[in-house]
Amino acid sequence: MSPSPSMRWIVDNEEYDLEPFLDKHPGGPDLLLWSHGRDITIPVYAFHKDPKRSVIPILRKYKVQPSDEKKNMSDPRGEDGRIKSKLGIPSFLLPDKFEAKEDIPQYDFDFDNDKLLLNTARKMILEKDVQSEIKRQDALFDQVVLGLVGIYLVFLFLWLQGYVPWWIAVPLFTVLRTSIAGGGHYFIHRKKPYFADCAFDINYVGMAFTAQDGHVLIHHAYTQSDADVKRGFFGGMMGIPRLFRMPVHTLHKLGHVTTGMFIRGVDVETEPNNDDHQGVQKYVRQKLGRPVQWNFWLVHTWLRIELVLALWNGLGLVWLLQFCTTLWSNTLMVVSSHDFTDVLEKDSRDWARYQLLNAHDLSLTGNPWVDCMLSAGLSPHRAHHIFPYQKSGFANIYSNQILKVAAKKHGLPWEKPKNFYTEVFPVIFRENLWSPVADPVSRKPKHASFWEEHTDPACYLYILNYIYAGFLGIGSL
Repeated sequence: MSPSPSMRWIVDNEEYDLEPFLDKHPGGPDLLLWSHGRDITIPVYAFHKDPKRSVIPILRKYKVQPSDEKKNMSDPRGEDGRIKSKLGIPSFLLPDKFEAKEDIPQYDFDFDNDKLLLNTARKMILEKDVQSEIKRQDALFDQVVLGLVGIYLVFLFLWLQGYVPWWIAVPLFTVLRTSIAGGGHYFIHRKKPYFADCAFDINYVGMAFTAQDGHVLIHHAYTQSDADVKRGFFGGMMGIPRLFRMPVHTLHKLGHVTTGMFIRGVDVETEPNNDDHQGVQKYVRQKLGRPVQWNFWLVHTWLRIELVLALWNGLGLVWLLQFCTTLWSNTLMVVSSHDFTDVLEKDSRDWARYQLLNAHDLSLTGNPWVDCMLSAGLSPHRAHHIFPYQKSGFANIYSNQILKVAAKKHGLPWEKPKNFYTEVFPVIFRENLWSPVADPVSRKPKHASFWEEHTDPACYLYILNYIYAGFLGIGSL
């Protein structure tokens, strides 16, 4: 089978042409398209429930037989264009010297190695009665999310009619948007295209359009490595003097809500296939007949209609208050489930062990089902990272009891969930919200004192550019 020059995938150091398989992929073609030009060994083994049975036999059919001149190459991930050096994502998301074939983490996925935590956990999770309960939890999760959407729509109507006071509207908007976005968070992990994943965007923080790549394929696969774009989530705002950091970032995100997301959406719809982009939407239009990512455009049109209606009804200030509380509640949640400054067992070859040690569950109320919604789906985070293919937060809560047993069999600790208010937020505040101005990528401090960072003209030029980037969208998402 001869490969298309622009559509190649690497698994276990072997080259595959999966383009003929796109429309046959049970998870839909989108995730494969977003991952072309990369080493996808981790997703192949860790993002499927039973890869030994369901993936590996199919994969063999699409292996590329090397030509004579390539038979002597020991590493097919070399410099001939088969693997994208910057993963096909905007370069500002990665360290300057990042090189995919060197910096992507490698793990041992030997199905017969009983010392691997993933094999133990997978064997337990695949039990028939366990899978039946997981399906039940998935259905319950979907019902809860649908119910929350219904409550949100009724509440929005009543609020616009003037029946809801601001002191009720602001916290209720925050809770509902966060919880619905939690549903969207898990919908992003499902088969594509999936209309409801646009719910992820309702909390003003991210965009499901690109999160299927940045969150699912990159963060979950390359957790806390140089390739993990989530490590730089706070990066952009780190160039802002700390007194102005939160208000300036709020203006930046307000730019997203007005014009930035629309401009960025057009950018993603039209981006080419090169080392900084994947060109997915062009391919989808030309080869799969899907004209646009219409759920993205629908939800962002809806968010702007909400804003216009709020202004029309004299509720602009209340809208702004709920925007700020929703934005910051969810922004803090994004970085609450990992300790990005302290990576444990960085060189571990055991995928599940590494994920278990470098993710933690969250507690906000003490009730795991309530916490799942209030944390935008992030609270059962250890199970979410070890079983990234699972469809709901409730399935992950249920899976924790299995994962706990598997961890103990391997002599690994099972820590209780971290309290967001006493254990997590103080660290985020100290290291991100109130830390000195630093380089957005390296995080190296740029000034010797608090006074110096607040009197440096370069910082104020950075502020202007940062706000402008929010309204432009490109270069900020």
